[in-house]
Amino acid sequence: FTERAFLNGKMDLTQAEAVIDLIRARTDLALRSATEQLEGRLGEKIRQIRDELVSMTAHINASIDFPEEGIVPDEGETLHARLDSVCEEISALLATADQGRILREGVRVVIYGATNAGKSSLLNRLLGYERVIVSETHGTTRDTIEEMINLRGVPIRLLDTAGLRTSASALEQEGIARTEKSLETADLRLHIADRNAPQPSHFEECAGNGSEIVLLNKSDLPEHLDWKSFAALRISCATGEGLAELENEILTRITKQNLRPESTVAINTRHRDCLRRALESCNRARAA
Repeated sequence: FTERAFLNGKMDLTQAEAVIDLIRARTDLALRSATEQLEGRLGEKIRQIRDELVSMTAHINASIDFPEEGIVPDEGETLHARLDSVCEEISALLATADQGRILREGVRVVIYGATNAGKSSLLNRLLGYERVIVSETHGTTRDTIEEMINLRGVPIRLLDTAGLRTSASALEQEGIARTEKSLETADLRLHIADRNAPQPSHFEECAGNGSEIVLLNKSDLPEHLDWKSFAALRISCATGEGLAELENEILTRITKQNLRPESTVAINTRHRDCLRRALESCNRARAA
C-alpha cells in the first residue's frame, strides 16, 4: 500500500521512507521523528528549498528571455544573499545526519578491556538480563556481541567484545581483531579493568580521552595498590554499585559529542547524499 501511495503521488519518497522508520523505532523520540516525517515535515522543508531555487532560476531566465518586459534580475549581493540563505537551510538539514543515524541505529558504545575484567557482566547488567555467559575462564567471549538498550530515551547499541590479551589461539586472535575494528567505529568506549588485580601495562596511556570512560570493576573487592588514586569510575557488576553513575556519565559524554538526537527532523543516508550534491551545486552557482 505504501508503494502504491508513492507511485500514485499520494506521498513523497521521504514519507514512504518514514514508514520503515516508524516500524523500526526503538524509542519515543525515534517514533516521533518517524511520525513527523510521515506527515511530510521533512518533505515540506525540501520543497521550500526547491521552490526558492526554482524562483531564482525562473527570475534570471525571464530577465534574459524577455528583456522588453523590463524584468530586473536579482544580481550581485541580492542574488548572493538568496543563495546563502538556501545554503544555510541545506547545511542545517545536513547537520541532522548524525542525529538521524542515532535515531535509526543508536549510539555505538563498545565495552572492551582485558580478559576477565567484567565486560560480559557489565553488558548483562545494562541489559537487565543474562544475555552473555559469564565465566572465570579467560577468553570466554570470542566474538562481538551486540544488543540495543533504551537509555532514558537515547537508543544505545552495546557491543561486548573479546578480551584483549596475547593469545596463541587463532579463534581468539580473530575475536581480538574484531574488537580492535569495533573500537575504530565506536562513538563511545567503555574501558573496563579489574581493580582487584594489578594494573595492565600501558593501561594509562590508552585511557582517558573524551570518547572513552574508564571503569574499575569489582568495587565490592579490595582494591590493588596499583589503582590507588587512579581517576576512574568505580563500579561493581556483582552488586550494581556505581551503575547509575555510569549511565549518567554515558549520557553526559553523548551530549558533549552532540550525539544526543534532540531534533525530530533527521535525515538518512540517501537524503544526506542528495543534499550534499545540492549544496555543491549552490556553491558552484554562487562562484559563477
